[in-house]
Amino acid sequence: MKKLDHPNILKLYEFFQDEKRYFLVTELCSGGELFDKIAEEQYFSEQDAARIIRQILSSVNYCHQRKIVHRDLKPENILMSRDADDPKITIIDFGTSGYFEPNKKMNGKFGTPYYIAPEVLSNKYDEKCDLWSIGVILYILLCGYPPFNGQTDEHIIRAVKQGKYRTDESEWEMVSEEAIDLVNRLLTMNPNKRINAKDALQHPWIVNYSQVDIDEERAYTTLENLKNFSGSSKLKQASLAFIATHLAKDDEKKDLDKIFKAIDADGDGTLTKAEILVGYELHFGIAITEE
Repeated sequence: MKKLDHPNILKLYEFFQDEKRYFLVTELCSGGELFDKIAEEQYFSEQDAARIIRQILSSVNYCHQRKIVHRDLKPENILMSRDADDPKITIIDFGTSGYFEPNKKMNGKFGTPYYIAPEVLSNKYDEKCDLWSIGVILYILLCGYPPFNGQTDEHIIRAVKQGKYRTDESEWEMVSEEAIDLVNRLLTMNPNKRINAKDALQHPWIVNYSQVDIDEERAYTTLENLKNFSGSSKLKQASLAFIATHLAKDDEKKDLDKIFKAIDADGDGTLTKAEILVGYELHFGIAITEE
C-alpha cells in the first residue's frame, strides 16, 4: 500500500511494529462507509452513482495496471466524504488483495457473498473479479437492493452462481439504457467477455454522467503553481509534497481532487504531461507551452 498513490485509495504513510502491536499511519478519512450512505438514501441519482463508480473504477484500473487485485470490493470497504456536491470515494481494506500474473488464474476464495464473483466460487479467476463486484455495487446504487439475494449466505451464493438478475422492475423504469448496459457488461458471467476497468472508464454512461464542475479561478492558480514548480531539488520536491499532503486545507484538497479528475482524461489515476497540457486547454481555455 505504501507503493500506491491514487486519490481514491487509502494512503498509508508509515508502518511501525513493537513487541505486541502493529501501527498503521494512514490519511484521515472523514465521513463514513458507502454502505451507511446507501442505507440512508436507498438509491442515488444516476449522476451521483456515476461519480461514485468512476472513482471506484479509476482506483481499480490503477491497481490492475500495477498487477494488484483487491478481491473484496463492497460498500463497507468504500469510504465516502461528507461533501454533498462531489463526495470523494476512498477504497480501503487491502487485507485480501494480492499480486496477479497476466493470463494466469488465481485461487483462494476471498470476498463477501453479495459481491463475490461466480468464478471466485469456482476457485479459478483473474483480476476481473473486481469488475463483477463493482457491477453489484452499481446495481445497488441504481435501485437500492442487490442483484443476487437470499435468506442465507448459501442462498445468496447459489443465486450468484446462477448469475440471473432483473432490470425490468419498477425501480428501473427511470434508469437510462446506458446505465443498464454498463451493469450488464460488468455482471457478465464469462470473465473473458466482461468489460475491464480501463474500458469501463470510457463507457458512455461514465463519460456523460460523471462530469464535475471546476472552479476556474482556483484552477488557474493551481496551474501557475505547477508552472513555477521546479523539480531540480529533491529536498524542495519532498518538502512541497509534505506540505501539500499534510498542511493543505480541506477545501483546497477538494478543489485539487476536482481538477485532477477533470484533467485525468483516461481515468487511470495518473497525469501525463500530455494530459496536463490538453486538459487545461480543453477545460479552462488556457494554452500551455511545453517548457
